This record gives sequence, C-alpha cells and structure tokens, in this order.
Amino acid sequence: MKVYPGSEIKQLTDVQKKQAVRSTQETGKAQEGDKVDFSSTLQQIQDQGGDLRSDPVRQARVQAVKEQIADGDYRPDSLKVAASLLKYFGKGDS
Repeated sequence: MKVYPGSEIKQLTDVQKKQAVRSTQETGKAQEGDKVDFSSTLQQIQDQGGDLRSDPVRQARVQAVKEQIADGDYRPDSLKVAASLLKYFGKGDS
C-alpha cells in the first residue's frame, strides 16, 4: 500500500463526515454547530416589505420579466444596475 502526503488528512476528514452523518441519522438531529443565520439586512427587508407577493403591480412586473427572460429578450440596463448597487452600498448620490 502506498501512502501519499496529505492522504491521512483526507482519510480523517472522510471518517469525520461519515460519523457526523451516522450521528444525524441516528438522532434525527444535526450536530450542535449546524444552524442558519440570515443577515440583518435580509431581516430588515422582510420586516419592512411584508408580503410582496400579494402586490398585483409587482406580480405583473415580475411576470413580464419572466416572459422576457424565457423568450431571450431580457436586456437589463447595466448603468441602472450599477447605479442601484452603488446606491445600495452607500457610495452613490443617485
């Protein structure tokens, strides 16, 4: 059997992954370190926006964009996108 440099670490990592999966399967719960956190920005958007899916104007705009994308006709204005990103990150005046 040949031993290659670094293979011990990979084997150890593989064993640890298998043990974690087995533990999760047995208990039905993920290990303590597994969790999902949403950014504060996302949380603020959710708090302020409410349910945007119920807005009929927004639904119509989203549907129009979906159709343009499906047809291959969607051409976003790159200057508007860039200006919006700069404004969002607080570096633009517009």
